[in-house]
Amino acid sequence: VEPVEPISQTEQAVAEPAVAEPAAPAEPVFTRIAFGEQLSALIADGRFDEAIALFDTVPENEAGELSMRMLRLSVLISAGRTEQSAALANALEKEHPNNPEIAYIQAMLATARNDMLGRTKYLNQVLKNNPGHSLAMVGLGLDLLGKKNYTQAKKWLLKAVASDPSNTDALLGLAKTYYMENELAKAGDALNLAIEKEPGYSSLWAERARIKSESDDLPGALKDIAVAVSLDDGVYGHWIDYGNYLISAAQKQEARNAFTKAIEIDPEHYLAYIYRAGLNDDLENYEEAIDDYRTICRVYPQYFYAAESLGILLWGKKDWAGSQAAFKQALYYSPKNISYALMATICLYKDDKKDEAKKFMSQYLTTLNRTSTEYFLCRLFVDLAGDADVLNRIMKEKDVNKRNRMLFYSATYYDLFQSRNIAQKYYLEVLSIRAPTFFEFRLSEWAIRDMNNAADPQVRDSQQS
Repeated sequence: VEPVEPISQTEQAVAEPAVAEPAAPAEPVFTRIAFGEQLSALIADGRFDEAIALFDTVPENEAGELSMRMLRLSVLISAGRTEQSAALANALEKEHPNNPEIAYIQAMLATARNDMLGRTKYLNQVLKNNPGHSLAMVGLGLDLLGKKNYTQAKKWLLKAVASDPSNTDALLGLAKTYYMENELAKAGDALNLAIEKEPGYSSLWAERARIKSESDDLPGALKDIAVAVSLDDGVYGHWIDYGNYLISAAQKQEARNAFTKAIEIDPEHYLAYIYRAGLNDDLENYEEAIDDYRTICRVYPQYFYAAESLGILLWGKKDWAGSQAAFKQALYYSPKNISYALMATICLYKDDKKDEAKKFMSQYLTTLNRTSTEYFLCRLFVDLAGDADVLNRIMKEKDVNKRNRMLFYSATYYDLFQSRNIAQKYYLEVLSIRAPTFFEFRLSEWAIRDMNNAADPQVRDSQQS
């Protein structure tokens, strides 16, 4: 057998098939469907920066199309990119001056800038180029509703419904207009139609609850507002309405819970605190009521009734310094209310600050009519004399509420400086009135309670121990 010659490297390379190099991955083909799916997913996750960056992947020939630029504008607006949104909208308007959708977006951007003249200009521009634009009609109608021009508001909103019967915002606005004109049946009909078309729209249920409440259908109102909060439990106004209907239904604890939900949504808004504070007071949750009133005094100090109520509750705790500060704040925002000045002065006396009390009231006296009964009553707490004359003036007052309110301060004067027996007589006189409209009535009740407790050996001994 002849020896086999070894195969050279060259011959081996020819004999063996070549191995192909791996191909580079193909560039992904852009499709609007895939782009739309990615964009929707990013927006749904609140990833707006990535959503905006995604537009950089759009091919140049498609990126310049109007529909793609309008989509980009919509995302910029949703992301709160105000300056970029305005720049793109202005560029689009310049290129397409008669496009109603661009004009409508400009109207919305003007609204965000609180440029109401610009908003109106653009809404009218929309209708000039598209007379059947239902959303623009709704915008004009709601603006007129806000200006209490109900006739013109109704005109535009009816046109909006005629142009697009499925526009539930138009029906909602129309219902609100009917409500303001006290046409409750028509308001209810509009809302029934809107709910039929869009049952998942919580504001429709909330507005129908309002109509039912005004129509003396409290159970229906409670049912509808419950649906509203079940659909969207993050709307502050829904919980405020729910709480008010529960108050009307004498369900105070449930109402308190509703206002607590509102507070969780917006802890810096005062309205829910006002309602909850009153309920806490009624439910004898006094410490919680005090906390609520303090919050109101912080976030909305010009609502002086909160300072008044805080002063009352702190008076009940015999926190004279705290009560005095509260009534002083109330007086700052309501300087003509002599009750606040008198209460602040009396708190100083009760806190053993006689000189400060006299100085405070002396300054306040300069703001009063020197011939008025109120002047002589206030002066009593400076001079600490002339009580008989003041009492005589008070008893001549024909307005029973006003007379008994001032009588409380005479009683307090006697309680502080003269005879508790005389004080008791006038406290009881204050309490003789039916349907009182002054907070001093409550303080008179507490004064009589304290006097009775002091006279009862068992109560007195328990308090001392």
